[in-house]
Amino acid sequence: MKKERGPIPQDLESPQTDWQMIAAILVVSLIGLFALWSGSIGFAVRNGGPYSVIGKQVILYAISLACMGIVAIVPIKFLRAILPVAVVVGIVGLALPIWTPLGVTINNARRWIRIGSFTLQPSELWKPVMVLYLASFLERRKERVVESGVPTIPAILLVGLSAVLIYLQEDFSTSILVLAIALAMLFLAGTPLVFIGSLGLFSLLYGILMIFSSQYRVQRLVGFLMPDHHAQTLNYQMYSALRAIRAGGLWGKGIGLGSLKISSIPEVQSDFIFAAFVEEVGFVGVIVVMALWVFILVRAGKRLSNADYFAKLAGFGLIALLSLQILLNLAVVTGIMPTTGLALPFFSSGGSAALMSAVSCGILINLSRGGELAVNPGMTFSMKGVAHD
Repeated sequence: MKKERGPIPQDLESPQTDWQMIAAILVVSLIGLFALWSGSIGFAVRNGGPYSVIGKQVILYAISLACMGIVAIVPIKFLRAILPVAVVVGIVGLALPIWTPLGVTINNARRWIRIGSFTLQPSELWKPVMVLYLASFLERRKERVVESGVPTIPAILLVGLSAVLIYLQEDFSTSILVLAIALAMLFLAGTPLVFIGSLGLFSLLYGILMIFSSQYRVQRLVGFLMPDHHAQTLNYQMYSALRAIRAGGLWGKGIGLGSLKISSIPEVQSDFIFAAFVEEVGFVGVIVVMALWVFILVRAGKRLSNADYFAKLAGFGLIALLSLQILLNLAVVTGIMPTTGLALPFFSSGGSAALMSAVSCGILINLSRGGELAVNPGMTFSMKGVAHD
């Protein structure tokens, strides 16, 4: 008599794609596209025509979402196999804007390289590559990392090099962001808190030194600390953004009906697109978008809790990356932090930022499926650290 097979243990089931998370990501990207179309109309009219911004961005979104789909289905083993090449290309890419003729200067910052008619910001693509590199590096040393931070020094030096290269591009905020993500991943891996604290103190000193090495950044800091004295000069952009946010009220003026976006908010199509969005959709619209992001990141986190060490660490690293990028952009727009140059994922214009957001989400989708082989974390991880729990 044929024996009936028992139920397949959950940890051995084939990976399942989370279509609800994918749908939420697509909805956020579409809302971002509509927000950019409406918010950038004044800038677009002054710089090439009403569709000069959104027309290009639609193409870039299509390419970015296609890349998201590719990295979401590519085997994790393949991504890990090409990781050494990606790291080398990433570091070389960070150096190209600084020391080669490919570098392009925009608004006194040399963050981009031009290839034909396209521009690319290497620091945006470095972010997800760095997260995967750190996850792979820490996985190979997971037993030693929880006892001492010394084994992490080679990775710390590489991340530090990337931060310095990004700083030399006049991109202070991204330079600090990559250090913050690295510290978060070391914490998740269970690195001793004393070691992380020492690195955090060093990063703080690095940030202070970088601020006071530039007159422009010192002026921004002074303007932030004394907002009422610089409302029409250093803080004009922030005050304009706050006016738009206050004008939105609870329900907003309606899509396309915002007025302050036309000429009052400088660079509205980029880092301050959120202000134009709030003027038109109000507090309710903000809650909807934030709820979608919380749904995406929390759902991914729950699924990653049953993944293997690499998937768990890389996934939570990407969650930290996206969360910090969103929170820092909103903090700047609302005046909680001094003005920086961090894009809002899926909202700000620019192909590099859209590609970074899409690739990060694609990898997150892939990792949340459990990778090539999901394992029982209780059987494998018994040491301290979130990645071990």
